[in-house]
Amino acid sequence: MNNKDPEGPITRIAVYGKGGIGKSTISANISATLADEGYSVLHIGCDPKHDSTRALLGELHPHTVTDFLRASDVRTDCSTLVRTGYNGIACIEAGGPEPGVGCAGRGILSTFEILGRMGIDSSRYMYTIYDVLGDVVCGGFAVPLRREYADLILIVTSGEYMSLYAANNILRGIQNFDLNINRIGGIIYNSRGGSEEDEQLKKFSDAVGLPVLVKIPRSEIFLTAEKHSKTVVAAFPNSLEASLFRELISDLISTKKPVSRYRARPLDVIKLESLILGRDISVNSSFSHQVSVDFKPAMPKTDDGTGYFRVPEKPPLFGCAFAGAITVLSQIQDASIIAHCPSSCAHIVSNLLVSSHNRDHDKSGYHGKQTPFSLIHTGMDEKMMVFGGIYRLKKSIIKSAESANRVIFIISGCAPGITGDDIEGCSSDMSRSLGIPVIPVSVNGIGEGDFSAGTMAGYQASLQLVKKGTGVKRNSVVLVGEKMLANNTSANFNELNQYLSALDIPVLCRFLAHTTVNEVESMNKQSLILPASSDESTLELSEIISEKTGSDIFPYSLPFTFHETARWVKNLAKIFRVEDKGSALVDLKEKKYREEIGLIMQKTVGKRVIISSSGPDISWVLEIVRECGMEIICAGYLSSPYLMKDKQKISDISIIQDYTPEKLYDDIKIYCPDLVLTTIWLDHKKANVRYGMIPFCPNVGFFGALSSMKHWTSILFGPVTEGWRNSL
Repeated sequence: MNNKDPEGPITRIAVYGKGGIGKSTISANISATLADEGYSVLHIGCDPKHDSTRALLGELHPHTVTDFLRASDVRTDCSTLVRTGYNGIACIEAGGPEPGVGCAGRGILSTFEILGRMGIDSSRYMYTIYDVLGDVVCGGFAVPLRREYADLILIVTSGEYMSLYAANNILRGIQNFDLNINRIGGIIYNSRGGSEEDEQLKKFSDAVGLPVLVKIPRSEIFLTAEKHSKTVVAAFPNSLEASLFRELISDLISTKKPVSRYRARPLDVIKLESLILGRDISVNSSFSHQVSVDFKPAMPKTDDGTGYFRVPEKPPLFGCAFAGAITVLSQIQDASIIAHCPSSCAHIVSNLLVSSHNRDHDKSGYHGKQTPFSLIHTGMDEKMMVFGGIYRLKKSIIKSAESANRVIFIISGCAPGITGDDIEGCSSDMSRSLGIPVIPVSVNGIGEGDFSAGTMAGYQASLQLVKKGTGVKRNSVVLVGEKMLANNTSANFNELNQYLSALDIPVLCRFLAHTTVNEVESMNKQSLILPASSDESTLELSEIISEKTGSDIFPYSLPFTFHETARWVKNLAKIFRVEDKGSALVDLKEKKYREEIGLIMQKTVGKRVIISSSGPDISWVLEIVRECGMEIICAGYLSSPYLMKDKQKISDISIIQDYTPEKLYDDIKIYCPDLVLTTIWLDHKKANVRYGMIPFCPNVGFFGALSSMKHWTSILFGPVTEGWRNSL
């Protein structure tokens, strides 16, 4: 096998190895040796400890690239980043954030981007040496592995197991970048002096197919040079150790016999342990330190009584949890929201809120002042991605506290989850300092799920405002789970509120829609909980509120048809002991309903319909269609994450439980219906039929379903295919 890589000379060398194995010492001595040979050298330390150039400068580098990033002085002269060290070596340190905060890997990425923007090009030097922390596997530390940076990769290791384990991991990282490309020069053996080191290293090097380029013996001379902040090459140029580095460099840069380069062939972890530790390690091995534990798993059991656990399959994600939490909490009008995220994320969410608000109020006929919400963001930038954003977050909290709002919610996006910002600790400290509730909602973008998961996190965060205590029984209701982004939210509430007013039942709180902190706090008054819908999230939320406040849950969600609404009103009136008012309201609405449905039936009786839905319960659609005298050919549910088949209420029709789009198109061809009602857009070329859309959020009340039927009836008398579609 020919291992040589004929592509280009070696000018850029990346030195990788386990932390503490001596790669910085070896890297500095390689740079010093090259400089002694008369070559121009750029030495870049890619370790947050920023100590790679200490032996070349005689001190720690005073200005790292991340220091420059922290200061944000774009006019800083690059000479502050590039210091001249031993024998003219140009020294750069990437640096990193304070321990425990920020993202050091992101700092390495930023380092190379900044160096490129400032015109610090490695091509200006004969040789570039990258000294890289090799036992950290995040993408930032892998930057020097990219082919546009390193021509040759050297791996520093001892013969100890954990050092070899790290070396094998480095090979795995190289393999992910290079596949079949040869770029590894070999192994630099930095001996610790163990009795079996030589044998173990040889086993490893033979197994991975890499040569040992040089063995650096354990020697006090390195400690002596380090005390004087010098390399061995500079402090003891006539030593055996210095001669080893000169021999290594001679082999690496020889023009007569170019150094061979090899591809990465890492070992399987089980094979590595077996090879180095000398014992058979397998998945089913039983170790002597394992002890019997009386463990009773809280999980299902098999027939033989043993416990098992199955990782649940997660549904596809729709939207972002970060946006869901903000959408919910923005409904509390006297609360401030701090979005701890990049400005672009906050911009997208704020546009979503404003647009949905405008659609909702246009639909409801409201054209007044927009409902206010206080949203500011920390504007996480490159600097905050490296060093963390707690300082900016604290400043934002202080600024937000200047408003008259009574509570501050902090909602974190994806970035703080990467940097490890302590949102909860910061919130607790600032809450004590400012004397107002500062409540964290750490949804971390999609880290906690999709939009609906974020809304639930927002709901639960707001429940912290509910005051403790059993409260006093009141004749009022709490409306739970309105769809804030629907374009008929306000219109539906206005309709519902008319019915409640007729029954003399006030709405204590809309949880959460156009509400206040005081209204949320007052929910401990044990009002009746009215679920806005029968979806899983709303029912779960109603249970949580019931448990926290002691309130009862009304067994019916908001109705869409006349008969559902009549039942809803009468049952509610019975609970509040105003049955006469409930009956009077139903009688008043029924007369008008009968008049309107009579006019519609003149156009709909005998018409044939196919119904397919990917949304929640379609019983209201089935009911209004049947009441209008239309014939239902078939009806079914399309496969969808929104599906709620268990909520089906009508049993006198065979509902197809897995109604595929292909089956729908086939049925349209076979039965030629007058109308198709569906939640998906139909291909007019595959389905030459009139069809109407079923709304995901229908209008509520006595005339809710009737309003949809009026629209669908108008479609019956329009063209099957609009003229503009002919050009598609």
